[in-house]
Amino acid sequence: MAATDVLKKTLMTPVWLLQLFSTAKSFEAHPIIGNRVLNKMGLHVVRVVLAHSIMGFRMWLLSWRVAPEDRAFFRKNGYLLKINFLSDEAFKQLEQEARSYTGETREGRQGDTLTQRAVISPEKRTAVPAIAKLVESPELAKLAHFTAGHFRAPFYYIENVKNHHTEGEKDPQKVFHTDTFHPTMKCWFFIDQVTMENGPFTFIPQSNRLTLKRLKAEYRKSVEGKDQSNRYAKRGSMRYSEAEIKELGLPEPIAFEVPPNTLVIANTFGIHKRTESGKSTRLAIYGDSRTNPFIPIPGVPSELIDRWQYKALDWVRQRADAKAVQKGGRSPWYLIK
Repeated sequence: MAATDVLKKTLMTPVWLLQLFSTAKSFEAHPIIGNRVLNKMGLHVVRVVLAHSIMGFRMWLLSWRVAPEDRAFFRKNGYLLKINFLSDEAFKQLEQEARSYTGETREGRQGDTLTQRAVISPEKRTAVPAIAKLVESPELAKLAHFTAGHFRAPFYYIENVKNHHTEGEKDPQKVFHTDTFHPTMKCWFFIDQVTMENGPFTFIPQSNRLTLKRLKAEYRKSVEGKDQSNRYAKRGSMRYSEAEIKELGLPEPIAFEVPPNTLVIANTFGIHKRTESGKSTRLAIYGDSRTNPFIPIPGVPSELIDRWQYKALDWVRQRADAKAVQKGGRSPWYLIK
């Protein structure tokens, strides 16, 4: 080993150790998280159990703000479904704003799917008052805080998923997977009718729960670690085959074929996918929240923090744009308007 490599390893080891108590998940990129010997000894499983225990405590602290039937259902099944979430009049105005929005929009490509997202930051909400009313509503906030286990508001976007709108391999989101090793929250307020023709979100109920079978599966996959065949799995987003799902003994998957004006919230540690479809589009207001699962408190309500996170997101994306230009390419979320 070269002297520079030894020095780098020595300097980085404290950082890598601290990252064990963060959202870091890549077996491929992280020398400790991806260490086969440590994972054989149970490193990954210990992180999973500890993260879920702390997140469960945080959700409990916020559970009093949510109806008892909702919190019990979410803990058991890993999702919530709210049809006719808004009044007809409020939904009609929101739909018009989303379909006619002309603000900054970025696009990401995964296989043959294009996903277009426009960030709905606090500064941009004055142009879309009906959308602002939704994402700032106490009803959504209470559900979002509880399911995310944190007071910080999710990032919200106008999202248009465009299935089979480009050439490429199969969309990796259309394989059953988990997002990461700890509970996270994603939500969709659907503006379009969702049918099998435009690729509904599909979720396996109760796959959010840490059963012994699930922990064994997580252990096995962590030992394979960076040697897993799927590149996303190597990065910590586990893939599950039909046979593996059957071994877990879970209920049948639910494809959320829902009418417009429907809210779906899911814990994406649960096993899920985007269903295969024909060439189609699906418009929604999308939100996501992923916080450090090892912090034992759910933060504090703060409009300042909610605003700051969007500025941080904008800085990260501008930096990615600049790096991509230097390399003669484009960033993962590139500007289209």
